[in-house]
Amino acid sequence: MTTESRKQREIREREELILSAAQTLLHEHGYNHLTMDRVAETVEYSKGTIYNHFTSKEDLVCSLGCRCISNLIDVFERAYQYSGTTRERYSAIGIGYSLYNQLHPMDAQNVQTVKNNAVREKVSEYKLAEMETLEQKITTIARSIVQEAIDCGDLDKSHQDDVNTIVFGCWSMHYGALLLDQSDIPLQQLGFSPVVNMLWKNANIYLDGYQWQPSSTTIDTDKLFEKISSALFADEINLLKQAV
Repeated sequence: MTTESRKQREIREREELILSAAQTLLHEHGYNHLTMDRVAETVEYSKGTIYNHFTSKEDLVCSLGCRCISNLIDVFERAYQYSGTTRERYSAIGIGYSLYNQLHPMDAQNVQTVKNNAVREKVSEYKLAEMETLEQKITTIARSIVQEAIDCGDLDKSHQDDVNTIVFGCWSMHYGALLLDQSDIPLQQLGFSPVVNMLWKNANIYLDGYQWQPSSTTIDTDKLFEKISSALFADEINLLKQAV
């Protein structure tokens, strides 16, 4: 394990300060308000210092997206290491993803901003490659659990060619539902609330459709949600309770 030098630590801490300042500006004023001048003024460093870390505001936002994905990798790895069935471990990914997005609603929006073509074309190739590498890591964890389910018989071997489809289905379901939850659409008035509970139910129905064992019809899914949440994500739950 390489020991971090004082200079390396100072650079890392300064970069985190810049990222946090940019995140606050984005949250309070939106993307169009964000400029390198405003970031420099907020952190009380010269604009040249900001450019030493990030070549453009687009790279800065991409770095926020990379930080989000890195944090989610930790969430996914906790789910992967969980000592339950393959279905419980895969379900834990959804629970952790939901909790993270409730705690950090702006993170998903930052990633979405980078996916916008007008922004993406201004992001450096280095930063885009960094984000792609992180995205590969996170999807690999999900694919691995699905493959393990097939190998051990929790999923029928006829689904060997469906690994990517299963992962994409769950990903798009969670991503879309949580973006809707953070939007200005009056979901509660429309009867779609609480979103996290409906998402958990839909995810179980989705996995039942692939006959991933054990089926949700044979277990108490509410207790399973509580069991996984308390075992893996107690800190996140406590933070959410404090925020209420």
